[in-house]
Amino acid sequence: MLQYAVIGLGTLGRTIISRLMSKPSVEILAIDSSMEQVEAIKNYVTQAIKIDSTQKEALEAIEIDKFDAVILTIGEDMMTSILTALLLKELKAKNIIARYSDEKHKAILSMIGIQNLVSPEESMGIHIAEQLDVADSLLLYDLTENYSIVEFPVSRLLAGKTFKELELRKRYKINVVAIKKDVKSILGDDKVSINCTLDPDTPLEEGSILIIAGHDKDIEKLNTKMKYE
Repeated sequence: MLQYAVIGLGTLGRTIISRLMSKPSVEILAIDSSMEQVEAIKNYVTQAIKIDSTQKEALEAIEIDKFDAVILTIGEDMMTSILTALLLKELKAKNIIARYSDEKHKAILSMIGIQNLVSPEESMGIHIAEQLDVADSLLLYDLTENYSIVEFPVSRLLAGKTFKELELRKRYKINVVAIKKDVKSILGDDKVSINCTLDPDTPLEEGSILIIAGHDKDIEKLNTKMKYE
């Protein structure tokens, strides 16, 4: 069961909650400083609470570090967003995704150490790239309500095996779109290599990333298999 905390229940927060709750095995804690917003969303999430996210004690009380991801959707109130982001980093919250309102806001969040940032334009898109860890995979794009494209890291369990051996399409109904890995250029610089021409007989390398597409339930099944096998 994946657990997400969404801080800020404005339009973006509600949109993300709506999309996440349509996925299997997801629990959401909705957080806002407005009781009106909390009351409006409480019947659509696992739990909704009114707290001040700029108070360290409040975030500690809900054990914010235990969630699989924390989505900070506060954009217009820049100071609240920044103070909350600082506390999330201090409390070692995992997979923080934050919305920024302008380039200055983005720069400050980046300096704090928030790596996953969503622009105002991206945040209002119908198919928002939620950049959330789905077990060991990273959601890149919602194709439809139940189909997604995700990045799936090649773990120790997969390393050395070929696509022919894994039979991902046959066993999990998963389609591999490409393989991504970090390589060195001829000048010694780090760069990303993406291979869309897949050889079924080439062994997978640990640390490479598979870009896969499929139904959310099938992706979850693959995640679970790789996690516990």
